[in-house]
Amino acid sequence: MTILVNGEEGNRIDARDRGLQFGDGVFETLRLHGGVPQLWSRHWERLCLGLDRLGIPRVPERACLDDLSRVAAAPLSLAKLIVTRGVGPRGYAVPARVHPTRIVIGGDALSGEHDRPWLHIGVCGTRTGHNPLPGCKHLNRIENILARMEWGPDWDEGVMLDRNDHVVSGTQGNLLLLEGRTLVAPTVQEFGIAGTRRAWVMERAARAGLQVHEARVGLRRARDADAVFLSNSRIGLRPARWVGDHATLADPADGSESMALMLEIGHELNEMA
Repeated sequence: MTILVNGEEGNRIDARDRGLQFGDGVFETLRLHGGVPQLWSRHWERLCLGLDRLGIPRVPERACLDDLSRVAAAPLSLAKLIVTRGVGPRGYAVPARVHPTRIVIGGDALSGEHDRPWLHIGVCGTRTGHNPLPGCKHLNRIENILARMEWGPDWDEGVMLDRNDHVVSGTQGNLLLLEGRTLVAPTVQEFGIAGTRRAWVMERAARAGLQVHEARVGLRRARDADAVFLSNSRIGLRPARWVGDHATLADPADGSESMALMLEIGHELNEMA
C-alpha cells in the first residue's frame, strides 16, 4: 500500500493536524482504472463543496490527480483522497493561516468479489444525527463506525435510519428503490452523503425512461419496494435483498422490465469503472 502526504511517500502525519484531532476535513473514496479516477469530475465537485463549506482552501486538482496515479495498486483498484485543515493551535478555533494537508492512500486491487446475484442488507439501530454538512464526505464518521459494528455475519451492508425512522443510506453507500417504473432515492438533504454513483445512476435511469425522484422513505416502504439497489465507488451498483427475506426472486434477472433496465444500467456503470 502506497501512502502520500502532500505528495511525499510516507505515513507520518503531524499529531497537531486538525484532521486527526477534530475530523476537520473531507475525503473521497475513488475507483481507479489504470491510475485514472472514474467519475472524477463528480468526486472533485463534492470535495470542493466540502472544502468550501468548511472554509478550507482548495488543494490543486492536478496534484491530486498526480498523487492518485502514483498510488494505483493494480489496473483496477481503490484509493482514498483526504484533505484536512492542516496543523493548528490548541482548541477549536481555526488558525488564521491555513495550510491544508493532502493525503492519498492506495487501496487494494479490485476483483469480481461479489459472485452472488444479491447483496444482503440488514437494519442498524444506530441513528444518524443532525448533519451540518449534508451531502459532503467529512471526516466525522463515528455514527457509521457504530452502525458497522452492528452488522450480522450474513450482512453485506447495514441500512441507517434518521431519528424519524426514515431511510438515510447504508453505512458505506447509498440505497435506491425501484417501485414499478419509478426509481426513488432517499433524500440526503439533511442527512447522508450525495454519492457520485447515486447521481450517475439517477441521471442514467431518467434518460432510459424511468421516473426518478428523491423522497423521504420510511422503512416499511423500503421493504415493500419491488427492488433495492446499493451503490458506492467499490461495488458500483448492485441489487440487494433484506436479510431474512425469502420471498424475493432467486435471480434478479428474472424480474420485471424495469428491473432488467436497472441491471443493464448497473452493468454499464460497473464496466465503465
